[in-house]
Amino acid sequence: MIQKAIFRKLVLATSSIAISTTAYCGTYAYISNIDDADISGYELTAGVSPHLTSIGRFPAGKFVMPMVAAPDSKTLYASVRSIPYSLYMYQIEQATGKLKWTGAIPLADSMVNISTDKTGKWLLATSFGGHKNSVNQIQAGGYINPTPAEVFPSGGKNPHAIVFDQSNKFVYVPQLGTDEIKVHAFNANQTKPLSETSTSVAIQKQFGPRHIIISPDNKFAYVITEMVGQVLVFSRDLKSGALTQIQAVSSLPSDTKLVPGRPRPPTGSAEATAFDDSNMIFSAEIKITPNGKYLYTSDRTNNSLSGFEVDPQSGKVKYLFTTPTEEMPRGFNIDPDGQFLVAAGQKSDKVSLYAINQSTGELSLIERVAGGKGANWVTFVRTK
Repeated sequence: MIQKAIFRKLVLATSSIAISTTAYCGTYAYISNIDDADISGYELTAGVSPHLTSIGRFPAGKFVMPMVAAPDSKTLYASVRSIPYSLYMYQIEQATGKLKWTGAIPLADSMVNISTDKTGKWLLATSFGGHKNSVNQIQAGGYINPTPAEVFPSGGKNPHAIVFDQSNKFVYVPQLGTDEIKVHAFNANQTKPLSETSTSVAIQKQFGPRHIIISPDNKFAYVITEMVGQVLVFSRDLKSGALTQIQAVSSLPSDTKLVPGRPRPPTGSAEATAFDDSNMIFSAEIKITPNGKYLYTSDRTNNSLSGFEVDPQSGKVKYLFTTPTEEMPRGFNIDPDGQFLVAAGQKSDKVSLYAINQSTGELSLIERVAGGKGANWVTFVRTK
């Protein structure tokens, strides 16, 4: 009896500890707004009535664009692409998701994409207009060393993403302007962790590879091409990081009236203002669910999201549907549980929340909530 009583107390104590440690766990979506020069924050609540609840607007610099959270979910980083090019740092309040600005450091150029490695030691960035990559060390408390550990040419033209594989040993940099993907070795324990030398994977000319994602099982890579809206599927060599293309599928309906695009001038330039792409394919983002079952893309001219089913064995994708969404959907993302998708529009003042059907991959619009002007990047954070 005494042993049972002790066991019962231990169970209750353990349960109370579990409750106390998970009480402040929350899921938050952050959206950077170019024109408002700030970041919108939302808490995502699931359950019977899923909802995005605003937790505030947090000041940033003009042309704040790509964001990334530290692996420990305690810091959010945002690249400001107006002069002076900067990286803004925010502490994430774990109980509320609110952001506290902790400072800014200079960046080597106007960085179109940033990412942190899986150890939380390094922040990588790449510049579309400057054709260069940079690496900065992440110090205690999430602060970034303002002196780069590395800055070097990208080896191509107009890089648009800089992404780690799941092993943290390789980094992929699509070069939109030269239709190739650079593959770099990465070693988090070195003082210069990103190899300046790389191998190159050629893409069909005038495709414009933009963003790349790696499958959760690390066996495949998926690329969205900006100018023709193709999803390119690659198998990965786990030892060398090499990519071998195995499929190309259109992300747009077969009856689309859009024509292939051509390279766009850098965002914010005079050339970009005068560029007429009203009838051109203008694909933007690509994401995959955490279980690797469904993949989604966006097209900014078509104002749409497209869904695909992923074959778990071959890695190949099957086109499912295209559905309207916010105007000019430059950014969207999937929550950490793979249950919801949040889409923002660069020319919309609303943010859409969708439920992902776990059996079919279909998107069901739940609600549209108020957003900022020039919304372009969506980042999810699960606090711990």
